[in-house]
Amino acid sequence: MPERYTQLPQFIKNFSWEVSMMLEYIGEEKDYSSIVINGIEFDVEDDEYKFVIPRSVVSGVRIDELHPLYRMEICEKIQDEIIFLDTIPYTITREVESRNTVVVEFEDSGRRKIWDGPIGFKLYMETKRDIISERQKEVSDIALDSYEDDGDYIFLRYSMKLESELLETVIQQAEQVIKEIEGAADITLNSPFKEITQARNEADFTVSLLIPLIRRMGFSNVRYNHGKKEYGKDIVFTRRTEFDEYEYWGVQVKFGDVSGGVRSDIDELIGQANDAFRMPFYDVYTRSKQRISKFVIAISGRYKENAIEKIVEGIESHALRNNLVFIDGEKIKSLIERYRR
Repeated sequence: MPERYTQLPQFIKNFSWEVSMMLEYIGEEKDYSSIVINGIEFDVEDDEYKFVIPRSVVSGVRIDELHPLYRMEICEKIQDEIIFLDTIPYTITREVESRNTVVVEFEDSGRRKIWDGPIGFKLYMETKRDIISERQKEVSDIALDSYEDDGDYIFLRYSMKLESELLETVIQQAEQVIKEIEGAADITLNSPFKEITQARNEADFTVSLLIPLIRRMGFSNVRYNHGKKEYGKDIVFTRRTEFDEYEYWGVQVKFGDVSGGVRSDIDELIGQANDAFRMPFYDVYTRSKQRISKFVIAISGRYKENAIEKIVEGIESHALRNNLVFIDGEKIKSLIERYRR
């Protein structure tokens, strides 16, 4: 019997696994041969207690449907029995004693002689390792598990626990962390392949540039809302003030230019700013409702045609006006230069 099974508590071994129409395990519980997700069947990896699953098929799958004995490795697609990855490999395993908590294990690896990056592979991987270690100390949401360098291959392994009802949400959160670490490494090393002009969309701009920069500037408890707007706040983070109090900030992110001549864009930003100050948010770190003190509108392009003035004029409260911060692409570039190591 596999060691992974023998380590499970007795109540899990004796449990009859119930699943919804979204997910079905095929075979004996101790030795499933395949899994069916939304009507598509995937075979178990031999002797690994692991299924490789494209992220496109997991819609609606709940975390409490996952058997804690089996890991899910997420890929981009499987075509002609070839697995395509567009991130570093990672697996998701449900915790034994929790319905909605998973352990995500990442393995970043490579070989020196096939590395074609603009900087040395050893330096790049060591920088990632140091970023993960620093984040582990400061935020405690991630763990550096191991770093191995045999002179040819380098393996960097790290992990974290995530909580959600849906598998697709966990996948989004896990891949955000990968992009945050890669973005922080790029900023640290002044790599030429992470310029603002190379950001593909708003999410890429946010995760690969803004969030690593915010962390580098010394802010903590940085949270990205994954496209789910929380009353105007795409990003929320905190700063410890000189009075030893926490100050909460919110960021609204826009990809491209913002023009004062486009009334709909101006009205939308005014509404988002008012909502951001007015509506509290749930802080997962303090487990309480909080309100922001400052609101940043960060764009990848430029403010045109008196856009800033028109936004400020649309905010009725003088107190709120004085706590608005406007950042454009040029400012972001200068901040990145300032906060490089």
